[in-house]
Amino acid sequence: MPQIADLFLQLFIIFAAAQVGAEVAARLKLPSVVGEIGAGMLVGPSVLGWIPIKDGHAPVPFEMLAEIGVVFLMFSVGLETRLGELRRIGRLATVVALFGVIVPFGFGIAWASTQTPEVAKQAFISTAFVATSVAITARVLADLNALGRREAKVILAAAVLDDILAMLLLGAVAAFQPPATQTGSFALRLAILALEALAFVVALT
Repeated sequence: MPQIADLFLQLFIIFAAAQVGAEVAARLKLPSVVGEIGAGMLVGPSVLGWIPIKDGHAPVPFEMLAEIGVVFLMFSVGLETRLGELRRIGRLATVVALFGVIVPFGFGIAWASTQTPEVAKQAFISTAFVATSVAITARVLADLNALGRREAKVILAAAVLDDILAMLLLGAVAAFQPPATQTGSFALRLAILALEALAFVVALT
């Protein structure tokens, strides 16, 4: 019973803080998701500590709730997306995605080379610069009531491709690790991932 009470109390804190953060962001003419993220940082362990995190995990299943929320968010975005239109913008989205990978990766390499001489670490840091969040992108566009616009569909398609390319880069970075740390199925998993990415790009274009 105390755990259930803690769950509802912490959920109330989360919802209240998120709503306040969203209102503050709206008054500043920012997407509400910016305020919600800021509220999460405020009530989390970094500042106020109202939502305790131990060993990287919360005492209540926030990770599961967050995953469910992302599923519903992406489902709602999918309801407003037409595959035919995605195919029409596939080439443009691919170009945008490539620039969205090459430019941050290049800046990442330039910065990481000043921090460490190890190529593997440089590549890993640079790959972190490439990573995007499709869910956050979709939420920002939804807050701006722009999901129906062609530009928004290009951005979303490019964000999906960015994530796929980032995973491929991460797999390539893993190849830099010593052989003892690699599993025998690494090449197979990397090949499957590459085929999935190729199929997605072909479907869009």
